Amino acid sequence: MPLMMTEPDASASPFHRDLARDILLRLRARGARPGDRLSRLGLAREFGVSRTPVLAALALLERLGVVATEGRSVRILDPDYDPARLDVADETARLVLRIARERRDGNLPEDVSERMLRQRTGASRTALQEALHHLEAVGIATRNRGHGWRLSVGFASEEERVASYRFRLMLEPAALLEPRFSLSADRMAAMRESQEVALRRQWREEDVPRFYEGAAAFHLALAQGCGNRFVIQAVEMQNRLRHLYGLHLLNRERAHEAAREHLGILDALELGDRPLAAERMRAHLQGSIAVR
Repeated sequence: MPLMMTEPDASASPFHRDLARDILLRLRARGARPGDRLSRLGLAREFGVSRTPVLAALALLERLGVVATEGRSVRILDPDYDPARLDVADETARLVLRIARERRDGNLPEDVSERMLRQRTGASRTALQEALHHLEAVGIATRNRGHGWRLSVGFASEEERVASYRFRLMLEPAALLEPRFSLSADRMAAMRESQEVALRRQWREEDVPRFYEGAAAFHLALAQGCGNRFVIQAVEMQNRLRHLYGLHLLNRERAHEAAREHLGILDALELGDRPLAAERMRAHLQGSIAVR
């Protein structure tokens, strides 16, 4: 039986804590009660992520006594656990942003050690480990076999970034027109809520990773709606590649503009007008090409 905690431990990455918090918020919105059951696959589809981060978020919630795993089933124990206790610390979020931006600008080498990063940033060991776990979860950092970490660069040049967007222009609008495309009303409601929260949230520099990852999850959810695994894999790869650039370029104006454009795409889908949704997706991506 997992060791019970009252607060999240340092081993839980900020990404998984964010997802665990969002699961709790969704449970509250639905009026979930002790004894209700959760679907791992359903949560992955609802939040536009793979099963791996859902399993990690549920493991954290289990250690906190919020849910219990019973074979293939997940049972809710305490839906009233305060989601605010899962918020990512500001120091960790600032570190995620700083490491990503310094790597993108070429101020950090590909291979780094935790000692080097602590000396460079003055961060505590715990905050740095949380930041690296977060960067690992989103595909920017990978552990070296022997010692230290390897930080990806994403796009090697501006030409690569533009080529990536040109590829997405060919792929993502077309995915919305696929014959099998389908998103449940619950899934679209969750996507809408996420974008509306992004618009309502007071802008802070520390929230850049959360805004970017919410936008990436939106695009992945739409790809999953088309039911084509090759499209899904391509969007997942593009999300990883553009992560460093996304964190570097995102500001309040761009974040809110993207959220409004996402809501426009959802509006069209909810009306059943997929050609309009595809056209709005095309305009959204074309606008992003010009952002530097």
